[in-house]
Amino acid sequence: MISEADQSRDGDIGGTPTVNPDHKNPEGSTDDRGDASTTPDDVQGQAERASDAPSGVPQGAIGDKLSDPDGVEEGKGAYFYIGEVYADKYEIMRKIGYGRYSRVWLAKDLSKAANAEDRFRALKVLSAECYGVDYPVFGREILKHLRTSNQHLPGYKCVCHLVNDFEHKGPNGTHVCLVFELMGESLATFGTYFRGYLIPTPLMRKFSVQLILALHFAHVSNVVHSDLKEGNTFIRFQDTSRIESEFLVKHPTPGQNRTEEQYTPISSRSLVAYYTAVDPRSDPTFRLFGLFNIALGDLGASSWADKHVTENIQPVVLRAPEVYRARRLFSGQVPPDGHYELRQHLAEIVDHLGPFPKELLAQGDGWIVESMLDDEGRIKGVDSSGVPPLKDEVWWSGCMMKINPADRLPVEELIQHPWISKNVNR
Repeated sequence: MISEADQSRDGDIGGTPTVNPDHKNPEGSTDDRGDASTTPDDVQGQAERASDAPSGVPQGAIGDKLSDPDGVEEGKGAYFYIGEVYADKYEIMRKIGYGRYSRVWLAKDLSKAANAEDRFRALKVLSAECYGVDYPVFGREILKHLRTSNQHLPGYKCVCHLVNDFEHKGPNGTHVCLVFELMGESLATFGTYFRGYLIPTPLMRKFSVQLILALHFAHVSNVVHSDLKEGNTFIRFQDTSRIESEFLVKHPTPGQNRTEEQYTPISSRSLVAYYTAVDPRSDPTFRLFGLFNIALGDLGASSWADKHVTENIQPVVLRAPEVYRARRLFSGQVPPDGHYELRQHLAEIVDHLGPFPKELLAQGDGWIVESMLDDEGRIKGVDSSGVPPLKDEVWWSGCMMKINPADRLPVEELIQHPWISKNVNR
Protein backbone atom coordinates (compact mmCIF):
# COMPACT_ATOMS: atom_id res chain seq x y z
CA MET A 1 0.00 0.00 0.00
CA ILE A 2 1.42 3.40 -0.97
CA SER A 3 1.09 6.19 1.54
CA GLU A 4 0.16 9.69 0.47
CA ALA A 5 3.69 10.71 1.29
CA ASP A 6 4.79 8.69 -1.70
CA GLN A 7 3.05 11.20 -3.95
CA SER A 8 5.45 13.93 -2.78
CA ARG A 9 9.22 13.89 -2.89
CA ASP A 10 9.52 15.57 0.52
CA GLY A 11 6.91 13.27 2.04
CA ASP A 12 4.59 16.10 3.09
CA ILE A 13 1.81 17.12 0.77
CA GLY A 14 -0.48 19.99 1.49
CA GLY A 15 -4.09 19.69 2.61
CA THR A 16 -5.97 16.97 4.44
CA PRO A 17 -6.23 13.43 3.04
CA THR A 18 -9.76 12.39 2.15
CA VAL A 19 -11.60 9.27 3.24
CA ASN A 20 -12.99 6.89 0.66
CA PRO A 21 -16.80 6.91 1.01
CA ASP A 22 -17.20 3.82 -1.15
CA HIS A 23 -14.59 1.79 0.73
CA LYS A 24 -14.16 -0.70 -2.10
CA ASN A 25 -11.14 -2.51 -3.45
CA PRO A 26 -10.14 -1.39 -6.93
CA GLU A 27 -12.12 -3.58 -9.29
CA GLY A 28 -10.00 -6.49 -10.39
CA SER A 29 -6.93 -4.86 -8.88
CA THR A 30 -3.66 -6.63 -8.34
CA ASP A 31 -0.41 -5.24 -7.11
CA ASP A 32 2.61 -4.75 -9.32
CA ARG A 33 3.87 -8.23 -8.53
CA GLY A 34 1.00 -9.66 -10.55
CA ASP A 35 -0.67 -11.49 -7.68
CA ALA A 36 -3.61 -10.56 -5.51
CA SER A 37 -2.70 -7.91 -2.97
CA THR A 38 -4.21 -9.98 -0.14
CA THR A 39 -3.31 -13.58 0.60
CA PRO A 40 -5.69 -16.06 2.26
CA ASP A 41 -2.92 -17.45 4.45
CA ASP A 42 -2.95 -14.35 6.68
CA VAL A 43 -3.49 -15.35 10.31
CA GLN A 44 -6.86 -13.69 10.61
CA GLY A 45 -8.03 -14.52 7.09
CA GLN A 46 -8.98 -10.99 6.11
CA ALA A 47 -8.75 -11.43 2.37
CA GLU A 48 -12.17 -9.93 1.73
CA ARG A 49 -14.23 -7.37 3.65
CA ALA A 50 -17.81 -8.30 4.61
CA SER A 51 -20.42 -7.33 2.03
CA ASP A 52 -23.20 -7.04 4.59
CA ALA A 53 -21.00 -5.46 7.21
CA PRO A 54 -22.33 -3.20 9.98
CA SER A 55 -21.13 0.22 11.08
CA GLY A 56 -21.58 1.90 7.74
CA VAL A 57 -19.56 -0.42 5.55
CA PRO A 58 -21.50 -0.25 2.27
CA GLN A 59 -23.43 -3.19 0.92
CA GLY A 60 -21.50 -5.20 -1.62
CA ALA A 61 -18.19 -3.53 -0.82
CA ILE A 62 -16.32 -6.78 -0.43
CA GLY A 63 -17.50 -10.38 -0.21
CA ASP A 64 -17.86 -12.02 3.19
CA LYS A 65 -16.53 -15.47 2.44
CA LEU A 66 -13.67 -17.17 0.67
CA SER A 67 -14.43 -19.60 -2.11
CA ASP A 68 -14.02 -23.34 -1.62
CA PRO A 69 -12.05 -25.52 -2.01
CA ASP A 70 -9.94 -23.86 0.65
CA GLY A 71 -6.49 -24.53 -0.76
CA VAL A 72 -5.32 -27.23 1.67
CA GLU A 73 -4.45 -30.27 -0.37
CA GLU A 74 -6.91 -33.14 0.07
CA GLY A 75 -5.65 -35.69 2.53
CA LYS A 76 -3.26 -33.26 4.26
CA GLY A 77 -5.53 -31.02 6.38
CA ALA A 78 -7.02 -31.47 9.84
CA TYR A 79 -10.74 -32.11 10.22
CA PHE A 80 -12.13 -29.53 12.67
CA TYR A 81 -15.79 -28.93 13.51
CA ILE A 82 -17.53 -25.92 15.03
CA GLY A 83 -18.04 -26.41 18.77
CA GLU A 84 -15.15 -28.80 19.32
CA VAL A 85 -12.66 -27.96 22.08
CA TYR A 86 -8.93 -28.46 21.63
CA ALA A 87 -6.10 -28.40 24.16
CA ASP A 88 -8.84 -28.46 26.82
CA LYS A 89 -9.75 -24.80 26.35
CA TYR A 90 -9.96 -23.58 22.73
CA GLU A 91 -13.52 -23.82 21.40
CA ILE A 92 -13.83 -23.62 17.61
CA MET A 93 -16.24 -20.80 16.69
CA ARG A 94 -15.86 -20.10 12.96
CA LYS A 95 -13.42 -20.62 10.12
CA ILE A 96 -11.81 -17.28 9.29
CA GLY A 97 -9.06 -18.10 6.79
CA TYR A 98 -7.10 -20.68 4.86
CA GLY A 99 -3.99 -21.11 2.79
CA ARG A 100 -2.12 -23.76 0.91
CA TYR A 101 -0.73 -25.30 4.10
CA SER A 102 -3.15 -24.23 6.80
CA ARG A 103 -6.65 -23.40 7.94
CA VAL A 104 -7.33 -20.61 10.43
CA TRP A 105 -10.14 -20.76 12.98
CA LEU A 106 -11.65 -18.24 15.36
CA ALA A 107 -11.33 -19.85 18.78
CA LYS A 108 -12.67 -18.85 22.19
CA ASP A 109 -10.38 -19.41 25.16
CA LEU A 110 -12.71 -21.00 27.72
CA SER A 111 -10.22 -20.32 30.52
CA LYS A 112 -10.75 -16.55 30.17
CA ALA A 113 -13.50 -14.46 31.75
CA ALA A 114 -16.53 -13.74 29.56
CA ASN A 115 -15.58 -10.06 29.23
CA ALA A 116 -11.84 -10.55 28.78
CA GLU A 117 -10.40 -8.75 25.75
CA ASP A 118 -8.08 -11.69 25.03
CA ARG A 119 -10.70 -14.45 25.14
CA PHE A 120 -10.73 -14.77 21.33
CA ARG A 121 -7.73 -16.11 19.44
CA ALA A 122 -6.71 -17.12 15.93
CA LEU A 123 -5.98 -20.85 15.79
CA LYS A 124 -3.81 -21.72 12.79
CA VAL A 125 -3.81 -25.44 12.03
CA LEU A 126 -1.00 -26.52 9.73
CA SER A 127 -1.26 -29.40 7.29
CA ALA A 128 0.46 -32.61 8.26
CA GLU A 129 3.27 -32.04 5.75
CA CYS A 130 4.55 -28.80 7.31
CA TYR A 131 6.70 -30.45 9.96
CA GLY A 132 8.62 -33.69 10.04
CA VAL A 133 9.74 -33.39 6.42
CA ASP A 134 13.16 -33.29 4.84
CA TYR A 135 13.55 -29.51 4.84
CA PRO A 136 13.93 -27.41 8.02
CA VAL A 137 11.12 -25.22 9.35
CA PHE A 138 11.97 -22.81 12.15
CA GLY A 139 8.71 -20.87 12.40
CA ARG A 140 7.35 -22.59 15.51
CA GLU A 141 10.63 -22.40 17.38
CA ILE A 142 11.19 -18.77 16.38
CA LEU A 143 7.70 -17.76 17.50
CA LYS A 144 8.32 -19.31 20.91
CA HIS A 145 11.66 -17.55 21.12
CA LEU A 146 10.20 -14.14 20.24
CA ARG A 147 7.43 -14.53 22.82
CA THR A 148 9.97 -14.61 25.66
CA SER A 149 12.74 -12.52 24.11
CA ASN A 150 13.63 -8.89 24.89
CA GLN A 151 10.21 -7.92 26.22
CA HIS A 152 11.59 -4.56 27.34
CA LEU A 153 12.14 -3.43 23.75
CA PRO A 154 9.40 -1.19 22.31
CA GLY A 155 9.21 -3.40 19.22
CA TYR A 156 7.94 -6.35 21.28
CA LYS A 157 4.43 -4.92 21.18
CA CYS A 158 4.67 -4.46 17.41
CA VAL A 159 4.79 -8.20 16.68
CA CYS A 160 1.87 -10.62 16.48
CA HIS A 161 2.93 -13.13 19.11
CA LEU A 162 2.31 -16.82 19.52
CA VAL A 163 0.09 -17.35 22.57
CA ASN A 164 0.19 -21.13 22.72
CA ASP A 165 0.88 -24.18 20.58
CA PHE A 166 -0.03 -27.84 20.62
CA GLU A 167 -0.29 -30.84 18.31
CA HIS A 168 -3.40 -32.59 17.05
CA LYS A 169 -3.39 -36.14 15.72
CA GLY A 170 -5.92 -36.71 12.95
CA PRO A 171 -6.55 -39.18 10.14
CA ASN A 172 -4.02 -37.40 7.92
CA GLY A 173 -1.22 -37.26 10.47
CA THR A 174 -0.03 -34.93 13.22
CA HIS A 175 -0.88 -31.26 12.83
CA VAL A 176 0.95 -28.40 14.52
CA CYS A 177 -1.59 -25.92 15.93
CA LEU A 178 -0.49 -22.34 16.58
CA VAL A 179 -2.58 -19.99 18.73
CA PHE A 180 -2.05 -16.30 17.91
CA GLU A 181 -3.24 -12.95 19.07
CA LEU A 182 -6.32 -12.07 17.01
CA MET A 183 -5.68 -9.39 14.41
CA GLY A 184 -8.08 -7.22 12.40
CA GLU A 185 -6.84 -6.98 8.80
CA SER A 186 -3.63 -6.40 6.91
CA LEU A 187 -2.29 -3.26 5.26
CA ALA A 188 -3.08 -4.94 1.94
CA THR A 189 -6.77 -4.16 2.51
CA PHE A 190 -6.71 -1.36 5.09
CA GLY A 191 -6.04 1.29 2.45
CA THR A 192 -9.44 0.64 0.86
CA TYR A 193 -10.97 2.81 3.58
CA PHE A 194 -9.46 5.89 1.97
CA ARG A 195 -9.96 7.74 -1.28
CA GLY A 196 -7.42 6.64 -3.84
CA TYR A 197 -6.58 3.70 -1.54
CA LEU A 198 -3.82 5.82 0.02
CA ILE A 199 -3.23 5.50 3.74
CA PRO A 200 -3.06 9.08 5.13
CA THR A 201 0.41 10.43 5.82
CA PRO A 202 0.00 10.93 9.61
CA LEU A 203 -1.08 7.33 10.04
CA MET A 204 1.59 6.02 7.70
CA ARG A 205 4.25 7.82 9.75
CA LYS A 206 3.02 6.03 12.85
CA PHE A 207 2.90 2.65 11.10
CA SER A 208 6.42 3.20 9.75
CA VAL A 209 7.80 3.71 13.25
CA GLN A 210 6.03 0.61 14.54
CA LEU A 211 7.26 -1.51 11.65
CA ILE A 212 10.84 -0.34 12.15
CA LEU A 213 10.61 -1.17 15.85
CA ALA A 214 9.18 -4.62 15.06
CA LEU A 215 12.04 -5.40 12.68
CA HIS A 216 14.58 -4.09 15.17
CA PHE A 217 13.11 -6.35 17.86
CA ALA A 218 13.32 -9.35 15.52
CA HIS A 219 16.89 -8.62 14.49
CA VAL A 220 18.06 -8.11 18.07
CA SER A 221 16.44 -11.46 18.79
CA ASN A 222 18.54 -13.08 16.02
CA VAL A 223 15.56 -13.52 13.69
CA VAL A 224 15.13 -12.63 10.00
CA HIS A 225 11.47 -12.32 8.97
CA SER A 226 12.19 -12.95 5.24
CA ASP A 227 8.61 -12.33 4.05
CA LEU A 228 8.00 -8.67 4.79
CA LYS A 229 5.02 -7.27 2.86
CA GLU A 230 1.70 -5.47 3.34
CA GLY A 231 -0.19 -8.76 3.68
CA ASN A 232 1.93 -9.75 6.69
CA THR A 233 1.57 -6.41 8.48
CA PHE A 234 -1.65 -6.39 10.50
CA ILE A 235 -3.93 -3.85 12.13
CA ARG A 236 -4.49 -4.78 15.76
CA PHE A 237 -7.97 -5.71 16.97
CA GLN A 238 -9.69 -2.84 18.78
CA ASP A 239 -13.00 -4.19 20.09
CA THR A 240 -13.45 -7.94 20.55
CA SER A 241 -16.93 -7.44 22.04
CA ARG A 242 -18.21 -7.04 18.48
CA ILE A 243 -17.35 -10.68 17.75
CA GLU A 244 -20.17 -12.01 19.92
CA SER A 245 -22.56 -9.08 19.59
CA GLU A 246 -22.31 -8.76 15.81
CA PHE A 247 -20.08 -11.25 13.96
CA LEU A 248 -21.40 -14.50 15.46
CA VAL A 249 -24.97 -13.19 15.28
CA LYS A 250 -24.65 -12.13 11.65
CA HIS A 251 -23.00 -15.40 10.65
CA PRO A 252 -24.77 -18.36 12.32
CA THR A 253 -23.02 -21.67 12.84
CA PRO A 254 -22.58 -23.36 9.44
CA GLY A 255 -23.88 -26.85 9.01
CA GLN A 256 -21.33 -29.65 9.17
CA ASN A 257 -22.00 -33.35 8.65
CA ARG A 258 -19.79 -35.30 11.03
CA THR A 259 -20.94 -38.61 9.54
CA GLU A 260 -19.75 -37.87 6.00
CA GLU A 261 -17.13 -40.17 4.57
CA GLN A 262 -15.02 -37.33 3.22
CA TYR A 263 -14.51 -34.08 5.11
CA THR A 264 -16.02 -31.05 3.40
CA PRO A 265 -14.33 -27.69 4.11
CA ILE A 266 -16.70 -24.91 5.13
CA SER A 267 -16.54 -21.35 3.86
CA SER A 268 -14.47 -18.76 5.68
CA ARG A 269 -16.05 -15.69 7.22
CA SER A 270 -13.90 -12.59 7.46
CA LEU A 271 -13.61 -10.47 10.61
CA VAL A 272 -12.44 -7.33 8.82
CA ALA A 273 -15.74 -5.48 9.27
CA TYR A 274 -15.93 -6.25 12.98
CA TYR A 275 -12.60 -5.37 14.56
CA THR A 276 -12.66 -1.57 14.81
CA ALA A 277 -13.96 0.55 17.65
CA VAL A 278 -14.21 3.49 15.24
CA ASP A 279 -14.80 3.63 11.50
CA PRO A 280 -11.91 5.57 9.91
CA ARG A 281 -14.37 7.15 7.47
CA SER A 282 -16.24 8.77 10.37
CA ASP A 283 -13.07 10.60 11.45
CA PRO A 284 -12.07 12.87 8.53
CA THR A 285 -9.73 14.89 10.75
CA PHE A 286 -7.89 11.72 11.87
CA ARG A 287 -8.04 12.64 15.57
CA LEU A 288 -8.84 9.03 16.46
CA PHE A 289 -6.00 7.48 14.50
CA GLY A 290 -4.22 6.83 17.78
CA LEU A 291 -6.48 3.79 18.10
CA PHE A 292 -4.86 2.13 15.08
CA ASN A 293 -1.68 0.15 15.61
CA ILE A 294 0.09 -2.48 13.55
CA ALA A 295 1.81 -5.76 14.32
CA LEU A 296 4.23 -7.68 12.13
CA GLY A 297 3.07 -11.26 11.71
CA ASP A 298 3.24 -14.49 9.73
CA LEU A 299 6.74 -15.67 10.60
CA GLY A 300 6.21 -19.08 9.04
CA ALA A 301 9.04 -18.50 6.57
CA SER A 302 11.39 -16.80 9.03
CA SER A 303 14.93 -17.94 9.76
CA TRP A 304 17.54 -17.55 12.43
CA ALA A 305 20.12 -14.96 11.48
CA ASP A 306 22.87 -17.59 11.73
CA LYS A 307 20.88 -20.63 10.51
CA HIS A 308 18.86 -20.28 7.33
CA VAL A 309 15.98 -22.19 5.80
CA THR A 310 17.15 -20.89 2.43
CA GLU A 311 19.70 -18.40 1.19
CA ASN A 312 16.98 -16.53 -0.73
CA ILE A 313 15.38 -13.67 1.20
CA GLN A 314 11.87 -12.99 -0.12
CA PRO A 315 10.74 -13.26 -3.74
CA VAL A 316 12.90 -11.49 -6.34
CA VAL A 317 10.45 -8.60 -6.61
CA LEU A 318 10.68 -7.80 -2.90
CA ARG A 319 14.36 -8.19 -2.12
CA ALA A 320 16.22 -5.13 -0.86
CA PRO A 321 17.00 -2.76 -2.44
CA GLU A 322 14.41 -3.74 -5.04
CA VAL A 323 11.51 -2.41 -2.95
CA TYR A 324 10.76 1.26 -3.31
CA ARG A 325 7.51 3.17 -2.85
CA ALA A 326 5.57 -0.12 -2.73
CA ARG A 327 6.16 -0.94 -6.35
CA ARG A 328 8.72 -2.91 -8.29
CA LEU A 329 11.76 -0.74 -8.85
CA PHE A 330 13.89 -3.21 -10.81
CA SER A 331 12.66 -5.94 -13.11
CA GLY A 332 15.71 -7.58 -14.65
CA GLN A 333 13.64 -8.01 -17.80
CA VAL A 334 15.39 -8.04 -21.16
CA PRO A 335 13.61 -7.08 -24.41
CA PRO A 336 12.01 -8.10 -26.63
CA ASP A 337 10.37 -10.98 -24.73
CA GLY A 338 10.97 -9.62 -21.20
CA HIS A 339 12.84 -12.69 -19.88
CA TYR A 340 14.80 -12.25 -16.64
CA GLU A 341 18.56 -11.88 -16.58
CA LEU A 342 20.69 -11.27 -13.52
CA ARG A 343 23.03 -8.99 -15.45
CA GLN A 344 20.14 -6.67 -16.36
CA HIS A 345 18.91 -6.70 -12.78
CA LEU A 346 22.32 -5.68 -11.44
CA ALA A 347 22.66 -2.98 -14.12
CA GLU A 348 19.38 -1.41 -13.03
CA ILE A 349 20.57 -1.34 -9.42
CA VAL A 350 23.82 0.34 -10.42
CA ASP A 351 22.06 2.95 -12.57
CA HIS A 352 19.67 3.81 -9.77
CA LEU A 353 21.91 3.61 -6.70
CA GLY A 354 25.44 3.85 -8.05
CA PRO A 355 28.23 1.28 -8.40
CA PHE A 356 28.71 -1.58 -5.95
CA PRO A 357 31.36 -0.68 -3.34
CA LYS A 358 34.47 -2.86 -3.31
CA GLU A 359 34.07 -3.78 0.36
CA LEU A 360 30.65 -5.25 -0.40
CA LEU A 361 31.81 -7.11 -3.52
CA ALA A 362 34.54 -8.73 -1.45
CA GLN A 363 31.79 -10.49 0.51
CA GLY A 364 29.78 -11.48 -2.56
CA ASP A 365 29.58 -14.46 -4.86
CA GLY A 366 32.98 -14.75 -6.50
CA TRP A 367 31.67 -15.98 -9.83
CA ILE A 368 29.12 -13.18 -10.17
CA VAL A 369 31.64 -10.51 -9.16
CA GLU A 370 34.30 -11.81 -11.56
CA SER A 371 32.06 -12.41 -14.54
CA MET A 372 29.67 -9.46 -14.33
CA LEU A 373 31.31 -6.51 -12.53
CA ASP A 374 34.32 -4.42 -13.45
CA ASP A 375 36.88 -2.85 -11.12
CA GLU A 376 34.66 0.18 -10.55
CA GLY A 377 31.66 -1.88 -9.42
CA ARG A 378 29.74 -1.38 -12.65
CA ILE A 379 28.28 -4.05 -14.91
CA LYS A 380 30.46 -5.29 -17.74
CA GLY A 381 29.07 -4.82 -21.23
CA VAL A 382 26.08 -2.70 -20.16
CA ASP A 383 26.18 1.04 -20.81
CA SER A 384 22.83 1.92 -19.27
CA SER A 385 19.68 0.06 -18.24
CA GLY A 386 17.48 3.14 -18.59
CA VAL A 387 16.64 3.34 -14.88
CA PRO A 388 17.00 6.92 -13.55
CA PRO A 389 19.27 7.61 -10.56
CA LEU A 390 17.86 8.22 -7.09
CA LYS A 391 18.29 11.98 -6.65
CA ASP A 392 16.50 12.87 -3.44
CA GLU A 393 18.83 11.40 -0.82
CA VAL A 394 17.27 13.44 2.00
CA TRP A 395 13.88 11.80 1.54
CA TRP A 396 13.22 9.13 4.18
CA SER A 397 13.31 6.13 1.85
CA GLY A 398 16.55 7.42 0.42
CA CYS A 399 18.13 6.89 3.84
CA MET A 400 17.53 3.16 3.44
CA MET A 401 18.06 2.79 -0.29
CA LYS A 402 21.77 2.11 -0.08
CA ILE A 403 23.50 -0.80 -1.77
CA ASN A 404 25.85 -1.33 1.17
CA PRO A 405 23.88 -2.17 4.36
CA ALA A 406 26.60 -0.44 6.37
CA ASP A 407 25.55 2.87 4.78
CA ARG A 408 21.89 2.60 5.81
CA LEU A 409 20.76 4.60 8.82
CA PRO A 410 20.44 2.70 12.11
CA VAL A 411 17.04 2.35 13.78
CA GLU A 412 17.68 5.19 16.23
CA GLU A 413 18.31 7.67 13.41
CA LEU A 414 15.51 6.40 11.18
CA ILE A 415 12.81 7.04 13.78
CA GLN A 416 14.23 10.53 14.43
CA HIS A 417 14.21 11.47 10.76
CA PRO A 418 12.15 14.65 10.10
CA TRP A 419 9.62 12.81 7.94
CA ILE A 420 8.93 10.34 10.77
CA SER A 421 9.13 12.67 13.75
CA LYS A 422 6.74 15.26 12.29
CA ASN A 423 3.39 14.91 14.09
CA VAL A 424 3.79 11.17 14.60
CA ASN A 425 1.77 9.66 17.45
CA ARG A 426 4.12 7.27 19.21
